Amino acid sequence: MSALVRHPVTTLRRMPGRVWLVGLALACLAGCGGGDEISSPCDLADAEMVGSVFGGTVAEGVEGEYFNCDFEIEGGPVLSVTVFDYGNVEGWDSTRQGFVDNRGGVTDVEGLGDEAFFPNDTGARELVVQSGGQIFSVTVFSGLDEPTAEAIEGIADLSKSIAERLRT
Repeated sequence: MSALVRHPVTTLRRMPGRVWLVGLALACLAGCGGGDEISSPCDLADAEMVGSVFGGTVAEGVEGEYFNCDFEIEGGPVLSVTVFDYGNVEGWDSTRQGFVDNRGGVTDVEGLGDEAFFPNDTGARELVVQSGGQIFSVTVFSGLDEPTAEAIEGIADLSKSIAERLRT
């Protein structure tokens, strides 16, 4: 079951952002050719990686319709983690500009991957990273509450693990 079905209140509040996010992912993947792209967003992370960062019981990743992989977590600091695959590095400038134009700008994050930023409309609950020739993001869902400091640290830690994995 997708995050859009599970969490109707958040879905209604964030629908314009999600619709835009899908369009951006489709445009980037369509326009960013390359031979070393990830074949599935679930190739970026697995349940073991997510569990090592967020704890709790993590279900295997479920590939979504929008170049995403969703991990349900029971007993952790968040309810779920989603990893999006934005394609290869050739789309970095257009991906970043899309966030600037449509998501309230970006806040750069130093020391993570080759480049990284938080979208200003969601803040630290989402992190977009370019590393090893790929662009991805990690997003958490914590219900109607703001993510805890532990969850925000987890986003950075999982992003760092994925970035390091992509560099090898």
